[in-house]
Amino acid sequence: MRIASAISRALTLVLTLAVAVVPAGPALAQPASALGHPLPDGNLPKGTVSVRVVAGTPSVPVTGHEVTLTVNGEPRSARTDASGRATFGGLPTGAAVQAKIADADNKEVTSDSFPVPEQGGARVMLSTKPFTGMGGGTEISAAGMPEARAMSGQPRPERADPAGTYTVRVTYNDLKLVDGKLTDPDPPKNHPVTMVAYGADDSIVVTTKPTSPDGHVTFENLDVSGATAYFVMTQLPRNNATDRLIAVPAIPDPQAGVRAVLSGDKRDATTPPIDDYTKLVPQDATVTPAGKVRVTLDGVPVDETAMVTLYDAATRKPIGVKKPQEGAPDPSQVRASADYNPNKDLPAGTFEVTITGGATDPKPMPGVEVALIDAETDTAIATATGTTGIDGKAKITLDPKTLPAKGVKAVLVLNGKQMASAPMDLSATGGTLTVIASWSARGKPEAVFDVAAKLDQVFYAETTMSRQTFRSLPFQVAPEVGAKASVYVYPRTLFSFSLHSFLEDQLLAVQGTFEITNYSWAPYAAGPEGLKIKLPKNHKGAIVAPQDQGDVSVAQYEGFHLLRPVPPGGRKFRAGFSLPVDDDGEVSWVFDLPMGSWQSGMEIRQNEGMTVELPRGVAGETRTASTGEPWFVIDNITIERGQSMVMTIKGLPAEAKWKRWVPKLFGAIVVLVILGGIVLAMIRPHVAPRPDADARRQKLLDELVALDRDGPEANPRRRAQIVDELERLWGA
Repeated sequence: MRIASAISRALTLVLTLAVAVVPAGPALAQPASALGHPLPDGNLPKGTVSVRVVAGTPSVPVTGHEVTLTVNGEPRSARTDASGRATFGGLPTGAAVQAKIADADNKEVTSDSFPVPEQGGARVMLSTKPFTGMGGGTEISAAGMPEARAMSGQPRPERADPAGTYTVRVTYNDLKLVDGKLTDPDPPKNHPVTMVAYGADDSIVVTTKPTSPDGHVTFENLDVSGATAYFVMTQLPRNNATDRLIAVPAIPDPQAGVRAVLSGDKRDATTPPIDDYTKLVPQDATVTPAGKVRVTLDGVPVDETAMVTLYDAATRKPIGVKKPQEGAPDPSQVRASADYNPNKDLPAGTFEVTITGGATDPKPMPGVEVALIDAETDTAIATATGTTGIDGKAKITLDPKTLPAKGVKAVLVLNGKQMASAPMDLSATGGTLTVIASWSARGKPEAVFDVAAKLDQVFYAETTMSRQTFRSLPFQVAPEVGAKASVYVYPRTLFSFSLHSFLEDQLLAVQGTFEITNYSWAPYAAGPEGLKIKLPKNHKGAIVAPQDQGDVSVAQYEGFHLLRPVPPGGRKFRAGFSLPVDDDGEVSWVFDLPMGSWQSGMEIRQNEGMTVELPRGVAGETRTASTGEPWFVIDNITIERGQSMVMTIKGLPAEAKWKRWVPKLFGAIVVLVILGGIVLAMIRPHVAPRPDADARRQKLLDELVALDRDGPEANPRRRAQIVDELERLWGA
């Protein structure tokens, strides 16, 4: 099957967020933000990501430290303030972001990749030193503890709990710190909490338990092999509505228990109902009426024979079966291109924007809000706002003397979706930004079912195409509103790599990142022996980075062996290997790809005279790195399943041939001499000793023994004569 370009960024973002897997290895008690994992925070301004940098513990912030945030692949930088926080604002919602810092040893430390939330922002913590968390008896600071709502839905390992247990605390955002312990003065008692287990073998197990008087519930005897993903969920009635709460899937660690908080808003809050499912599955602009479940199919074109089935997860009995129909178009799924051009006819500090868009022919878009922000800090610029008129145009004028040093960026909202431009320099002349937006004129295939949901009832939707089953996230339905579920119809797994290589001692050293993406809410197990990734033929010295050796090992002469199933979202690890350079200065690269390759990349440090024969359909070029070194860069390596990536690197420096064959020739000569000696010894005729020679030898030996009795200094001349004659007799 050809890997479709329709694999959407939205799904990648969703599954990246979903893979909040409990990490392997020892884990001390940590803040609920879970180091490197994002925490949504509705109190932050929309489109804001706050990165806090600490030195091993939250009580030691790192100030003045540079933080890089990649936003849809483009880096942005900011420095931490006195509290160790670097804030990035004005980010487009849904954009893929990842925070990076350099640790105390100048090594790169990264967060999870995650999407900018649709509402509010997100917080993430990184550490420049090995993290000790809040263990060792250190009490949690009341001032530094986030609200329960901010912690909601993020599983974390708890070493103090037995492995195979999952403890859930349910609260109305009312956790308080009393004597160093989290307490809830009025927890939900006897309230149902449901756990759904999705197994790699397609099994589903649903368990519902009531909360204890202190608002806890514990699930036991969980699978710690990595072959099961666990979802915990509940619904909290509030303000004549329901907060629908769910945690991201957790893969239990074999050495620690799991804990999570499920928090709604406060009991007396009048805020709109909370729906945590929007963190895991993007919602569209279509409103689903109460008593209905709308299931959309996302991904490759739908088979005409496909049917959608809605199941009760506990009984696995079908609620209904329907053929999907085309739904209404969703303008919120908008895409846009932006082209900025300096305009010498406009005074410095003058910014003009023209916005057109549509499902078919682009037309002027009136009423679009536009704001300019500082390109370096992403902070808003006072009075730098405008709204497009009926012609789709808007104009903003700034004082050139007050322009930010690193330029400005334009932030705009199209069909409810926030987007941002690249940095623009308005200091010398004004400029014009042309934005063209588009969205599909057709809706996704969908099926709508009637349901009469109960408070603790769990559903899932399923379809089968090409003899493969595709399943939605497990979900609950609030009584006053309908629910939307998405079934992602994509290849179950995709393989990608990002490698860089260089010549070292007649070997091409290769190292980088390997990633297996799992487009399913259940772990992926390749078989009883686990998944193996075969490396290019004739590779040598495969090695896995220390931090990944708990999940991946070296399969001798083959490649890498994943020791545990691939969790929802996927698994990424760092590793390396080498390939020999032959006598002609060439490296043969034959990389079998049973899972294919999706948008992979490779960089080869350029040597003078080096050329690369690439696979068909793959392009590369020489680029200069920031260090000034030239590299041959191969982008977007996409190869179909079951094929091989075959290329040849030529023109590499090769060791002089005589340096290779002379030692080999010398070794061969030595071996021949030894063999010749053995053969001669074997074929040499045996001369039988003469009887008189034997008698003479015995007489001489007796005389030599007699001389030895007289001492080593006795008659040395005679001793020498005897030894000389004995040597002649033995040679006879």
